[in-house]
Amino acid sequence: MKTTAGCATRNYSKQVYAALVMSLGFAATAVQAETALSGSLTLTSDYLFRGISQTDEGMALQGGLTLADDSGFYLSTWGSNITFGQGSMELDILAGWSGKLSEDWTTDVGIMQYRYPNGDNETDQFNFVELYSKFIYQDLTLGLAYSSDYFGTDVDKYFYYSADYNYSLVENLSLQFHLGYNQFDNNTEYATFLAAGPVSGKGYMDWSIGATTDWMGTSLSLKYADTDIDSSAECNLCDGRVVFSLTKAF
Repeated sequence: MKTTAGCATRNYSKQVYAALVMSLGFAATAVQAETALSGSLTLTSDYLFRGISQTDEGMALQGGLTLADDSGFYLSTWGSNITFGQGSMELDILAGWSGKLSEDWTTDVGIMQYRYPNGDNETDQFNFVELYSKFIYQDLTLGLAYSSDYFGTDVDKYFYYSADYNYSLVENLSLQFHLGYNQFDNNTEYATFLAAGPVSGKGYMDWSIGATTDWMGTSLSLKYADTDIDSSAECNLCDGRVVFSLTKAF
């Protein structure tokens, strides 16, 4: 799940990759008798990741599985079709823990690798690792993600700050608000990531507003999403759009 731009060589952190392997092993050890397997399938009109289309504004079929232990540890995988580079698929692997911090706050922390198995990673080296954390208070979720060697050649440290709020209008109908900020080390790395320009500053904001309801056991979602990426960048996959999604959980 990342931008379609910046299709050149990259070297992601071996230390972070090692941490991913260690976390997977640790979480696997924690998964004991009391486990639960859950999953979902989604059909969406456009796969947006942090405000940018990954499918050239086309449809995507997505699915995920999560194995969770009653202690809060979990292993998860998620996949989607994509339309960029030489690949046609994204496959993510996660290991993490979620649980209560206090009576009012819960958290979700972990490590995640974004993989593109059908591409030529020796050349493109799209694969990268990201640490993530979420802090949830009632209907508000605050998020932080970090990569020491983000997607795209010559793109290193990257932070993603996000806030999501879910507001229930009536029974079976809720509104979702999202605001995120993508921070790069400097303007040069930001422009390199987009493979477009000129752009100002060293990052961009993405936001969305949408509504979700359930119908016959299926979640229906409609949202409008956009970014504040400068029009001078001529990033056609970064502009505002309406996205419709159907999700079936199991």
